[in-house]
Amino acid sequence: MTLFRKFLFFLLLIFLVSQSGNTQSTGEWFTEGVHFDLPRKFSLKVSSSQRFLNTGIGMYKFLFEVEGGYKINKHFDVALIYRAAWRLADNGGYYYRNKLMADFNADQSFGRFKVANRLRYQRKTKTYINDALDVVPLQHLRNKCKVAYDIRKSKFTPDIFCEMFFPLYAFKNRNVDEIRLGADLGYKISKKHTVKGGVMVQNGVMGLPIQSVWFRFGYTFTWKI
Repeated sequence: MTLFRKFLFFLLLIFLVSQSGNTQSTGEWFTEGVHFDLPRKFSLKVSSSQRFLNTGIGMYKFLFEVEGGYKINKHFDVALIYRAAWRLADNGGYYYRNKLMADFNADQSFGRFKVANRLRYQRKTKTYINDALDVVPLQHLRNKCKVAYDIRKSKFTPDIFCEMFFPLYAFKNRNVDEIRLGADLGYKISKKHTVKGGVMVQNGVMGLPIQSVWFRFGYTFTWKI
């Protein structure tokens, strides 16, 4: 329980940071998904997500995502993802974006701790063309490291994570485009129903003031076929 209290302290710390003068915006991030556990180590996920900014503009992004996965063994799995996103542009309209992603996931348990790492390649194209660079696909290599703690005799699972976006496009002017740092708390209602809430601090570039803080809420329904 002591480690759980440390997690709650970390969550409180992120919340206090979100109220600091460096924060440019805060918002809510909602996700709903269905996970199909298929035969022969395959899986399928279908999800949607809505992101709201507390700046008077309401919803600034809506996403729909389909993911196909394959579990190589107990510790490794791979996935291919397609994401369609409608994002609010400067002219007040919502414009469509395509994103293709490929994941390689690995995890290992150390006692009651579980360390997981996700290496993701992503390629994004835009339909809202504001300048010549908008027609060039944006490519990133993303690395997310997460540490979760299995609380004995509890349905709660806390975790902390850090994710970094490394640009792969030719006109990059920095080595890291984005950094995400956060903490989540999941609750397993039953074998099929899971909810999760947390806080994420999002930085545009390392060393610069915080750009935004997201309060995240999610629900997943798991169906074994």
